[in-house]
Amino acid sequence: MKPETKKMFDQLDTAILQAFTVPNSWLPEKYHNNKTGCVSLARLNKKCDKREGITDHKKLKAEKARRIENYRQQVAENGTFEYIDIDENKLYNNQMAFAKYCPAIDLENEE
Repeated sequence: MKPETKKMFDQLDTAILQAFTVPNSWLPEKYHNNKTGCVSLARLNKKCDKREGITDHKKLKAEKARRIENYRQQVAENGTFEYIDIDENKLYNNQMAFAKYCPAIDLENEE
């Protein structure tokens, strides 16, 4: 699956989880939202992850480990590897930040 397609599916999953809500009457007291009377599925997932000790940091580390294992397998098979799941926005922002603060790059007199 192309990275752009995967990103779009991830965004769709997020939108779906935010769109559906569960009324307080269906939930245990500790999950109630007294302000709106209902809780989104995205918020419930976050609370369950917190209860189970799954933090964003742990998710990020697991994702890095998955990528490293994929790269290791590619190198073992072919001797080379291709990057997977490249975030084009993040890459662009990092490149611009590097160019902005690198003294060897003159953005004003670019030829």
